[in-house]
Amino acid sequence: MKVTYERSGCKQFFKKHRDDEKTIKTCIENALDMQLKTGMSKVKRAVSARVNGQCVYEFRVNLKRTGSARVAFIAGNTDVSNEDHDTIDGGDDANVTVLFISSTLQKDEFTHLLEHDLKEAGLCD
Repeated sequence: MKVTYERSGCKQFFKKHRDDEKTIKTCIENALDMQLKTGMSKVKRAVSARVNGQCVYEFRVNLKRTGSARVAFIAGNTDVSNEDHDTIDGGDDANVTVLFISSTLQKDEFTHLLEHDLKEAGLCD
């Protein structure tokens, strides 16, 4: 699995937790890998808008010393044959882009922040 981080949505979080950036990335990548391999049971749709034609998902992750955070992402290898839900193949060749990381845990506040960030970055379809 290849994970990339969208600068506009992750920069502020990594700047705030500069000393823990490597640990944070490891925790996020491990959690993403686990979720993709186990059918994304803890993952929800983050916003109705799409980024590069793909659904934006979010989930909560424990970042050890930093505490909990919500992470929004898109994943490649999306099967859109099911109109209601996209399914993601969690294979080793999956491409995941982390769009936004926030320590705001309340879902509606997180969604508002994410929508604002996506619009400012011009990522929404």
